[in-house]
Amino acid sequence: MLTILVVDDEIYALKGITQGIDWSDLPIGQILEAENVKEAKQHFQSNKVDLLISDIEMPGANGLELLRYIRESSPQTLTIFLTGHARFEYAQEALHMGCFDYVLKPVDHDVLKDIVSRAIVEIDTRKQQAEFENSLENYRRQWMNQLPILVDRFWQELLAGRVAVNADRLNRQFEQFEIPLNVERGRVLPILLSIEQWDVELDSRDESIMEYALRKAAAEIILGELPGTVVQDPGELNLTLLYLDEADIPDRKQLLSRCNQFVKACNDYFHCRVSCYVDVSVRIGELPASLERLMQMERSNVSSAQTVVDASSSEEGTAGSQHIVLPSFLEWTILLDNGQQEELIRHIETTVSQFQAESVGRETLELFQYGFLHMLYQAAYRKGISIYEAVEMTELMDTQAVRSPQLLKQWAVKMIQKCLEAFQDKQRDASAIIAKVQTYIQDNLQKELNRDDIAHSVFRNPAYISRLFRKETGVSLTDYITQTRIEKAKRQLAETNDKISNIAEGLSYVHFSYFAKLFKKVTGLSPQEYRKKHQVLH
Repeated sequence: MLTILVVDDEIYALKGITQGIDWSDLPIGQILEAENVKEAKQHFQSNKVDLLISDIEMPGANGLELLRYIRESSPQTLTIFLTGHARFEYAQEALHMGCFDYVLKPVDHDVLKDIVSRAIVEIDTRKQQAEFENSLENYRRQWMNQLPILVDRFWQELLAGRVAVNADRLNRQFEQFEIPLNVERGRVLPILLSIEQWDVELDSRDESIMEYALRKAAAEIILGELPGTVVQDPGELNLTLLYLDEADIPDRKQLLSRCNQFVKACNDYFHCRVSCYVDVSVRIGELPASLERLMQMERSNVSSAQTVVDASSSEEGTAGSQHIVLPSFLEWTILLDNGQQEELIRHIETTVSQFQAESVGRETLELFQYGFLHMLYQAAYRKGISIYEAVEMTELMDTQAVRSPQLLKQWAVKMIQKCLEAFQDKQRDASAIIAKVQTYIQDNLQKELNRDDIAHSVFRNPAYISRLFRKETGVSLTDYITQTRIEKAKRQLAETNDKISNIAEGLSYVHFSYFAKLFKKVTGLSPQEYRKKHQVLH
């Protein structure tokens, strides 16, 4: 229930409003009275006033001064002013200062009640908006509290190959998670934290807790003030990831020294023996290959415990046997997602030429085929189709392809060509649907638009249309509707003399104040300012 305060120095006019009007059919809890601004301020100090009805012209402090006061002390209060013809400029100033409406004196009670009814609707709308904004702020705080966990999960998914690796999408995720990297320029220097032995008995729960403590210590000792994170990948490997720009040249001597400090701290404080394997900086797409290189160095290190192994100068990664580093399928996936067939085929040919030059065995060819198949399955999943819509199972699982590097190349190129053709067909179908959705929206701006009606117009599931629209256009359905309406409003403001309120209603904006606020948020100008600046004179 709402609280109304009526202020008028004429007692009969005051009582006529508070007692002479039947307010019982409106959600009003109490009606307060004041005969001057001083009494009104006292009410504001002890009550939450939702609506103020005040005379403008009063002895001493007038209604405009009261409005200035409540704009500071009670900005949520709406104001309706009472004014006489003789001082109409007061009403104009009041409107400029943000009052809701005004009534000419002598007051027509029916007119005043109608304005109060509209004010109550506006108060309810503003309360709902305030509740929404408060909820949004709470969600924002929760998001920030969860951000470290989300960053860990992002890197885990990326290292596992479960993150969509389109460059634009990755850059948006970097921005979303406040990771200071860019796919085109960013580099990462990975450090494998290898826990070799616990010197105390630990159950699985306590071991997980201690590993968490080790990661926190690595963040403090190895990273310190440097940008980066410490994560545990899906294979339960503990990794420090140092974020770099392509122009950054890390102080490697200092970095190795920090790793040595960490190794010593683990022995002194955490009762465990740890080694660090420090790679060179790599591009985002090269991370899986870098991780494989560090794991190979760890497997090959059978003689040195509690040490720091520098990949830039160590030969331990290849000691004892020839080691072929498989290509970065993460980087290849970016090319596949972007339809860069020729460049992807060049990468395949280069890799196969390396296999031939090194005379690799069948095991390496099988590992390549396995990784390549995983890449194709993930790409098809992201495109929303089954891999078997693109390639026959017998072709996909061709065991003869690993008999030689040349056969493997032919098989891989054929799979790429078939998959990309299927992806492009899927893209054309999706684009046609989105074009129909956009046309429907543009043709129906004058009425309320919701996701169900839009999806029904193209005979698709609403959730699917919502995801597809964002994927294809980069914006949500709601944002696109808003942008389209504002663009049409801009044209009408510039090219016609229609009333601004009529333009707003024609675009399904019931509340003019909401339209004006939204228009200014999008364009930086109020509708009036935009018309004045852009209208073509006839």
